[in-house]
Amino acid sequence: MPDEVPATGGPALGVVGRGRLGSALLAACRAGGTRVSLTASRRDGWQVDAVPDVLVDASAPEAHADVLAYCTAHRVPLVACVSNLTDAQWTSLEELATVVPVVRATNLSFAHYVQLRIAEFTAALTRGPLGPTTTTVRERHPIGKAHRPSATALVLAQTWAGASGRTVADIADERAGLPVSEHELTHTWNGESLHVRHHVGSWAVPARGALTAAGWARTAAPGLVTMRTVYDDLTARSTP
Repeated sequence: MPDEVPATGGPALGVVGRGRLGSALLAACRAGGTRVSLTASRRDGWQVDAVPDVLVDASAPEAHADVLAYCTAHRVPLVACVSNLTDAQWTSLEELATVVPVVRATNLSFAHYVQLRIAEFTAALTRGPLGPTTTTVRERHPIGKAHRPSATALVLAQTWAGASGRTVADIADERAGLPVSEHELTHTWNGESLHVRHHVGSWAVPARGALTAAGWARTAAPGLVTMRTVYDDLTARSTP
């Protein structure tokens, strides 16, 4: 049955998936006093005490139809953490977002958001006579990562291209080492290089990001957004 912990005023969560992220998220809920009113997994099925305020999907593409149906039927905001969906499944999320908030959370880390902002800052500085740079992306995940290059690596490349008007020269992917991931942008020009590397060593990091996204989505208007919108909004609120 769903984990019962004292309510703290935040959203009651539904958590779909008992893998690495789902398990870390449930642990974070227990530690922080966030009530979990729904859990779902391939082994145990759907266990529901009450309709949650927000549903976090940390499962797999195979569960997408059930997640979509539940959120549609109960008008529950969704934090979608499954990155390897099909085009048709992404389209169905867009349709759901016409009635509830949907956060497309392919990377939940706040430091990844900062890395994207640094990429945009670097692009602005290297447009003039001191540039241009040659830019590459490198990503590393442990053996067993579902697809390559990762969604985060592609977002880094797309962000750089959009900000600079120049595509990255290469995206290198590696499958080795310890959890959880590394993503690095390397800018090279005039005999020097700048490396902007982000390393995540614990699944507690994306779990915290999922809780942040859920808290944001609870009061958001319907629409499909990414974690960039969530962190843009939250950092703007905290700026004097």
